[in-house]
Amino acid sequence: MNIRQVQYFAAVYEEGGFRKAALRENCTQSGISQHIRKLEERLGVSLFERIPQGVSPTVAGSEYYTLCIPILRSIHEAEQKIAELRGSLSGTIRAGLIPSLTKGVLAQVLDGFVREHPGVEFHLVEAYSQSLTEQVIANKLDFAIVPVMPETSVPGLRRRVLSIEKELLLSGPLLGLNELEPIPLADLADMKLVLPSPANSRRPYLDSQIAKAGIVPARIMNIDGMTGTLEFVAESDWVTILPVTNCINELGRGRMTLNPIVKPEIIFEFILIEPSHRPLSAAARLFIEKIETRLSEISVDWQRVVKNSRKRNKR
Repeated sequence: MNIRQVQYFAAVYEEGGFRKAALRENCTQSGISQHIRKLEERLGVSLFERIPQGVSPTVAGSEYYTLCIPILRSIHEAEQKIAELRGSLSGTIRAGLIPSLTKGVLAQVLDGFVREHPGVEFHLVEAYSQSLTEQVIANKLDFAIVPVMPETSVPGLRRRVLSIEKELLLSGPLLGLNELEPIPLADLADMKLVLPSPANSRRPYLDSQIAKAGIVPARIMNIDGMTGTLEFVAESDWVTILPVTNCINELGRGRMTLNPIVKPEIIFEFILIEPSHRPLSAAARLFIEKIETRLSEISVDWQRVVKNSRKRNKR
């Protein structure tokens, strides 16, 4: 088996064309084509059919991809195991994080990590899920943590849910809501709501939850930017919807009011995505583990906050 041919085949399969595969693998398109042609000659089958949009895998191509991905992953795992025998963690972690994580988790996790592991360097990208997903597929990022997307059918990606939490309603002092008082989703019909634009993967999900409740907010404003959204809401009578991790640190500061959304609750997922053919480095795995631990701690903190609020209300 020619490993380079298999690697190039996986790139063409996942990218849906030779040009994108060549960019991903940092080689020429003609070089990719030659390797695929030699692979097809050796196997005696056609792996791809040309279509206007690029290429489409044949039945044999799809089967070959399914069989080859574990092999590619095992090779990378073997190389990493040998590298880890050298001792202390090193290398570069290329990670993509959504704004909710960079605001609510990154500072605490990153500070401790770089002090404990000075040999590890970081390349961190903050963006929304669509951009991060594309960068993971294109091998520009080792992994990304995204919300409700992507779909499980995205070729070349593995996914795992790191944490599940609730969405909250955030408002500024001008609206006069009582801190931590549950707000039925139907009450949003009387509010002016700031949401990410329809191009953001969270927007269709939030729209579907609002539609299920049969309501239409008084107004909707599109803002693709976490800082802009929070500053605007804090200084106006508009509201927004964000997960617990993003805003739990606002409790008690007087700048923002947090209210659990109920009837029904809206769920938020933090999902780890990574290439299916390439395992994560030991440093990346440890960094993700620390993020996951911090998310779990935030979940416990929030449950404690809600419990204490209920006790006060019963007095």
